[in-house]
Amino acid sequence: MPESEEGIANFVQRGEIRVGGLRMCLFDITGGFYSIRESLEKTIGAATAGIMYQAGVAGGKRFATSASRIGMTRRRAEGLADCIEIFSQAGFGNFGITEADCDVPHAVIECISPPAFEAFAFRENKASSKAPVCDYTRGVFSGFCRVLLGREDIYCIETACRASGSNRCVFEIGPQAEMEKMALQASMSA
Repeated sequence: MPESEEGIANFVQRGEIRVGGLRMCLFDITGGFYSIRESLEKTIGAATAGIMYQAGVAGGKRFATSASRIGMTRRRAEGLADCIEIFSQAGFGNFGITEADCDVPHAVIECISPPAFEAFAFRENKASSKAPVCDYTRGVFSGFCRVLLGREDIYCIETACRASGSNRCVFEIGPQAEMEKMALQASMSA
């Protein structure tokens, strides 16, 4: 990650923390975040995953744009690695890129321990899911790539999730049509 005048998290003043040039806050994952997700699921059901994903896309795009602007990230694969490192350092999970090819484009990101924050919330609340639950995180990864590659057709799916019994969370990023086809095939074989 390139040098910058700012660290990962900057405590600007009482009541204001900035990460990557954006104002952020500390938020309880197990109670606060999980309660929001649980309330959405009770109210709107399956649409919750799409709403969480779109919120993540918006956040990821804004973050990648801001972090690039202040010199905390580079472009393309290097920029993705920078964004993933900052996302991990900010406490969202211990993520690493296992594959990345910006020309295709395709990337695989894994999170082993600690797990992605959504899977952590499910496990801490003794909840489980048959399907992956890290919708906000996969949206963030998609948002990062949309900005870094300058392509709005980038989509991210989660192919394995700690909340559904896997030993890690695994995310695949690529063109939307390809990723949706892969997700459909996985759901049909499950």
